[in-house]
Amino acid sequence: MKNRLDDPALDQIFRTARTYRRSADAWLDAPVSDALLKQAYDLAKMGPTSANAQPLRVVFVRSAAAKEKLRQALSESNVEQTMAAPVTAIVAADHAFYRHLPRLYKEE
Repeated sequence: MKNRLDDPALDQIFRTARTYRRSADAWLDAPVSDALLKQAYDLAKMGPTSANAQPLRVVFVRSAAAKEKLRQALSESNVEQTMAAPVTAIVAADHAFYRHLPRLYKEE
């Protein structure tokens, strides 16, 4: 492999990366820009999928009204931090992704 990632990069991405809980007051009091959300999505969508099917679906929730709709689906232990976060990403898989294959997959 020509451009192999070195061990520190692999450690940071895969081996030592962990999910952790943040308290509600740990979030920065700053908005998250559309450009940053698009950058995050653009990286996530690059994961390999069969025939470039892209079953990933993401909804970014920012407004107080949208968070209130989301509140009922949250476990009690996640309500405070989710309501305090500047943005929440709902990540899902489209199980009917195959409907989009004629547009996404073109043999050359």
